[in-house]
Amino acid sequence: TLVGVCAFTYGHAQAFLGLYGTENSVTQIKDNPGFAVHDDRAQLNFISVGLDVGGNSLLFRKHALGFFDSGKLAMDKDYVRSNNGQPNKMFWGNMEIMGPGAAFLVKKRYFFAVTTGIRYLVNSDNLDSRVFNLLGANAPKQLNIVDSYQVNNYSITAQVFSELNLSYAGYIYASEEYNLVGGITAKVLSGIGAAGVGIPSASFKTYNNDGVARDLTGTANIAFTPYANKWAIGTNPLQAYPNAANNLGLGVDMGAVYYMNPSDEMIPPKGYLHRLAASITDIGSISYSAASTTGSYKVTNKNIDYRGMANDPSVTFGNRIFGNYLADTTAVATGTARKFKVGLPTALHLNGDFLIEGRFWLNGNVLINLRQPSADYYSNHYITTFTVTPRYSFGRVGVSLPFSFNVQKQGFLGAVIFYGPVYAGTNSLYQMALSNSINNMNFFFGSHLRIKPRRQKEKEMMMM
Repeated sequence: TLVGVCAFTYGHAQAFLGLYGTENSVTQIKDNPGFAVHDDRAQLNFISVGLDVGGNSLLFRKHALGFFDSGKLAMDKDYVRSNNGQPNKMFWGNMEIMGPGAAFLVKKRYFFAVTTGIRYLVNSDNLDSRVFNLLGANAPKQLNIVDSYQVNNYSITAQVFSELNLSYAGYIYASEEYNLVGGITAKVLSGIGAAGVGIPSASFKTYNNDGVARDLTGTANIAFTPYANKWAIGTNPLQAYPNAANNLGLGVDMGAVYYMNPSDEMIPPKGYLHRLAASITDIGSISYSAASTTGSYKVTNKNIDYRGMANDPSVTFGNRIFGNYLADTTAVATGTARKFKVGLPTALHLNGDFLIEGRFWLNGNVLINLRQPSADYYSNHYITTFTVTPRYSFGRVGVSLPFSFNVQKQGFLGAVIFYGPVYAGTNSLYQMALSNSINNMNFFFGSHLRIKPRRQKEKEMMMM
């Protein structure tokens, strides 16, 4: 619950759902390296910032937005548990800061791009709803009830890392009316901090929900970088920077884009009537240096006061959780590790952009998660989401209205405004504006610059 609330502080491709235009932009390369092919001499991305936080476990009140000013959130006041009847609770948070970056053309046929960024990802999956209701200082009390609980394949993983992306794209097939382009991105990743807990199986009992797990039996996999408490339980994940792990990882994106521009005219108009794109992003992982408490643990018929655990900034997060209990042989280490890997949020992207009439376009996007959460390894993932975005542009101004629906059966309506090189948007406008409780928050903004091709002089045109 603490990490879920902290994810509210800041929240990657998922954060920018609905951000598509008629002309390729350097900001779209993160979703498909084929978008590095463009009609400009060069494109610059100054900065792009995106946040996406959601799940089926918590509902935030409108006044919780004051968190960005006060840095404080209170259970049962600013947010409450979501009693939606789903047996397993999950949440996610992702934040991306991209920039600077550039896409450029070499010798009029080779397209390259260099982009940089910082990303923060957190996922919690497969927490039994009955166990979830036990958590928190104001968990509902029971009287004279002894109840049994199970935890199976629960995982929570968070990481902060920076990236340097090198992209190449070019034409696979080219004609006047149909063009197929492809691209690939090599990602050099620098791990800043990571933390993960996986519980393959566990069982315990409580009496009157008094905050003590009795007869606890189970296994757990634990992984932390040094000083993970500085950001995993702090108010800002970027606080990991002073104690950055600086571990390297590698990743790959690859994609293709097919443009259709059928025309009866002798010289087809520029642009396209329809566009189809497909890509796989974030194939890879980052290897992190592990704190001394990283490893596997086993507990057999022990009592643990889980509400008595409190964050102590003088020691690492892992030591705080296990220090006292290891001293009393409550948890028995069954394996240790000096390194641990955290997988990137590998995803399949399918996108279509269609001209309906005049300046009116319709975009469809499917983001499919290819990472299954597991208690046996650490990884982050996006949530599978389908987005339909009608778009209208006039001159330097454009407006989009993305509607998204995800596998958690949650629907969101948003808005995106383009004005020249600047854009801003959200996929949760309806919730934030009209709903009393919010289970998803999403917004993004950024600025980029297109350097147009040099105009041909009249003399040059006459010589052609």
